[in-house]
Amino acid sequence: MAVKELDFQESLDFANRHRTKLVWLGKEPIEYIRQLLGLNEAQIVGIDPNSIVYADKEEVVRFKDHVFVCYHGNTSRYVANAIKDKAGVESVSMKGGITAVVGEIF
Repeated sequence: MAVKELDFQESLDFANRHRTKLVWLGKEPIEYIRQLLGLNEAQIVGIDPNSIVYADKEEVVRFKDHVFVCYHGNTSRYVANAIKDKAGVESVSMKGGITAVVGEIF
């Protein structure tokens, strides 16, 4: 089964329901991304995608039910699939990435 992809509002609702966060996978500072999306510290965190993809099973389990966000949706989908394959837990990819919400940021 494919990774679930949600639009921005659905992603926020999903994270709220599961008491998780959106996870920014890009290189821009998380403060900048929070401002662009109108979010606070409790709603989104930033992390290097490699630290998830190359982590062991015990480490990636903590990302269960988180929503991954990247530039266009490709990296977030890849990371969510890697978590599912590695740890057997579900996570979500934000459809279209940040560009679907605010346009190109770089």
